[in-house]
Amino acid sequence: MGFVFKFQRKIIPSQAAIIEYLTNNDGKFYGSYRDFAEAMGKNKSYATNLCRLVHELENMGIITSIVDETANTYKRTLIGLNDDWKDRI
Repeated sequence: MGFVFKFQRKIIPSQAAIIEYLTNNDGKFYGSYRDFAEAMGKNKSYATNLCRLVHELENMGIITSIVDETANTYKRTLIGLNDDWKDRI
């Protein structure tokens, strides 16, 4: 129960939505932020906000994102939950 209270205090709902998506999808996503927005049921224009939120979660040590520089057309990013993400809350 203590984890739930810490989670609610530290993680805003839009960040929680990213964590929820990742936990329901093998802990990872690979694609552009536009693709990620659509996969989460949002409009493509949400990609900018999503990028900011991902970086906030990365700074907290909850997720890791790696940009695939070899992608030809659009930048693609691997976004994944860290194994110890719950300890970072």
